[in-house]
Amino acid sequence: MKIAFLFSGQGAQYPGMMKDLYETEPAVKAVFDAADRTLGRSISSLCFDGTQEDLNLTHNTQPCVLAVDLAAGMILKDHGIRPDAAAGFSLGEYAALTFAGAMPEENAFNIIQIRADAMQEAVPQGEGAMAAFVGVTPEQAEAICGQVEDYVVPANYNSLVQTVVSGTAAGVDKACEIAEAQGIRCVKLAVSAPFHCKLMEPAAKKLEDVFSGKQFADPEIPVYMNVNGLPLQRSAQIADLLVRQAMSPVRWVQTLQKMQEDGIDTFIECGPGRTLSGLVKKTLKEVNIYRVEDRKTLESTLAALNA
Repeated sequence: MKIAFLFSGQGAQYPGMMKDLYETEPAVKAVFDAADRTLGRSISSLCFDGTQEDLNLTHNTQPCVLAVDLAAGMILKDHGIRPDAAAGFSLGEYAALTFAGAMPEENAFNIIQIRADAMQEAVPQGEGAMAAFVGVTPEQAEAICGQVEDYVVPANYNSLVQTVVSGTAAGVDKACEIAEAQGIRCVKLAVSAPFHCKLMEPAAKKLEDVFSGKQFADPEIPVYMNVNGLPLQRSAQIADLLVRQAMSPVRWVQTLQKMQEDGIDTFIECGPGRTLSGLVKKTLKEVNIYRVEDRKTLESTLAALNA
């Protein structure tokens, strides 16, 4: 059995995340205490007692999800589950790198807060949008975007039958119109900015400035990166890949396929929700899929792995 931890991205957050494990698991408490201390505000209170509206604000979402992702990975480690590799979806990539020892927790929380605010500020509210095309191949999604004059591009290659597009509000609306005329289901996403496209260039430049003063370590396990779907080779690549990630598509299909090609047969989603588990199911065959986000899923996953 070769195990990969997959760290969740933005969009799966919900009130009460990780509260039951915080009260009983020291590894979870340690992560949330580090987040609260580093950012000088109560990330733990936001996760445990915040409203859905609070959690949906990008300023809050990204540090909260990072904390939950990391806590899920650390609690598995505390219970003796050690992965052979890791990957994270968008902001989850920061959790994967931190878990793998490439950056300290304090740096990760500081950077993700800067990233969240920079991404929110990059495009004025209402001028950008994102939408998921369901039941299409990546090539079909690319072709639809190619028919639109306003800016819209694939942003997340989620699975072989789902691609998320991002761009100007007008561009995304037109792409949805074309998709729906072809009988394709189009779901507008409740996001506050058009992530993973060139409109995020101002945010990418801010990240570049931040990374210029940071040192990274070689990861202790392979971390498969969003930009190219390949395992990270050396720490010197990290800053460049994270800067590019902000305005490049998340190549999740390619990431999962490469992981399976490299012998990974068991995937554990670490963090809120089950989005990544569903994408694995739609993309790969003959793999084991588990997840950890609360006491119930932790116990279920540990029972299955230790059987």
